[in-house]
Amino acid sequence: MIAPNIRRRTFLKSGAAGGLGLILAAQRAPAAAQKRPPNLLFMHLDQHYWEAVSAFGCPHVRTPSIDRLAAQGTSFSLSYSANPVCCPARTCWYTGRASSENGVVMNDQWPVAPEMPDLGQWFSARGYDSVYAGKWHVTGRTVTDSFRMLTPGSGVGEVTDGVVSRAAEGFIRSRRTGSQPFFLNVGFLQPHDCCYWVMEHGDGAAHTRLGALPADLPPLPLNHGYDPSEPAALGRRRNKREGSGWSDDQWRWYLWNYDRMVEMADAEVGRVLDALDDSGLADETLVVLTSDHGDGLARHGLTSKMFLYDEAARVPFIVACPGRAQSGVRDTRHLVSGLDVAPTLCDFAGLEGLPKARGLSLRPLLEGRTDSPWREFLVAETFRTGRMVRTPEYKYIAYQGDPVTQLFDMRSDPGELTNLAADATKTDVVRDLAGRLASWEKTLDLLPLKEPGPKKAGKRKRAALG
Repeated sequence: MIAPNIRRRTFLKSGAAGGLGLILAAQRAPAAAQKRPPNLLFMHLDQHYWEAVSAFGCPHVRTPSIDRLAAQGTSFSLSYSANPVCCPARTCWYTGRASSENGVVMNDQWPVAPEMPDLGQWFSARGYDSVYAGKWHVTGRTVTDSFRMLTPGSGVGEVTDGVVSRAAEGFIRSRRTGSQPFFLNVGFLQPHDCCYWVMEHGDGAAHTRLGALPADLPPLPLNHGYDPSEPAALGRRRNKREGSGWSDDQWRWYLWNYDRMVEMADAEVGRVLDALDDSGLADETLVVLTSDHGDGLARHGLTSKMFLYDEAARVPFIVACPGRAQSGVRDTRHLVSGLDVAPTLCDFAGLEGLPKARGLSLRPLLEGRTDSPWREFLVAETFRTGRMVRTPEYKYIAYQGDPVTQLFDMRSDPGELTNLAADATKTDVVRDLAGRLASWEKTLDLLPLKEPGPKKAGKRKRAALG
């Protein structure tokens, strides 16, 4: 059984082999909630695919810090971005509203609805010290209009993630137990630098700068191939992306570098967790770690994001807080969305939720009340026309105006290689999921889709990458 207040020194002594065992350890019911609202630490990575964590079984990456957090809390395996590209995903976190409601349907050109409050404004007005370090990227809203800023991020994680983690560390170490509760947001960029790596290696050359390719290149994924009859939006994206002419070794070299960038992010996460432990604030702080979206990672022959296959849409989601959330639990049953961030934070803080927030508070699941009612499906969007409906058994993908839809049996075909949408035996399933999507859209207060605003000079490539 895992002690709820396990610390890094104890964890490190347990050795790397114990990481997965800790995640699968027996559940421990949390103690009764304390009266004082907890501090809130929301850490988010950029472009981190859910499975790229050693505690979740990935043998090609070492993530002791994320492993440690998962051992202290609850991790959700069926966790999905609300919209797998940077600005939309982040705006969904901070407004609690779907992209087609908050207005941010793509990077940089579609601004958030100005009347819609965000979490920084909401918590600041209700007694929390709301602070921010790192990447923000919510189109149309300056971070300083919502948070007290510690340090900004940049477009390159390898350059500034260390600055961001040190700013967060300094903030935490300066706090005192029992002082005004804080809402600390830490936006890391890694492993987003893989976007620039892909651009630099578009010609298929090795460009290692250090000599021969490493000997421990990971294998190609089993779903490296793809169905040429997939929706047209996916085909257009594949044809535009670098990597279309890569050799198998080049694809494997890309995967190896992505894993190293994940490890960079993990090191910075560890710095923040160390500060929390050493300051004595860990027992009164709720920690949430997730990512805005994943990455293609050679699956379906794709890099980057902005599509609804699991590699781009599925993200890690871990919550830890001694006495308030179960420790060492891996939830493989409940569907979780990026829209759940806002309701969860508000619930634990004892605050009313953001207006018309569309997600659910994870608190019942974190407290072990797994018999509580939960969603039967979730919806994710991409760009302006793509929609995904996910149930525990199936995934349905449709693009407005495209006659090709996709249906995958996620239990027998987790790599999403066999499209069952045209299978006569699945007609009822397709009809049911399409109906759920239509019903979900009717619940939304859709914003009229405006023409995109002008892009700022010099930001075209970075906006496309997100």
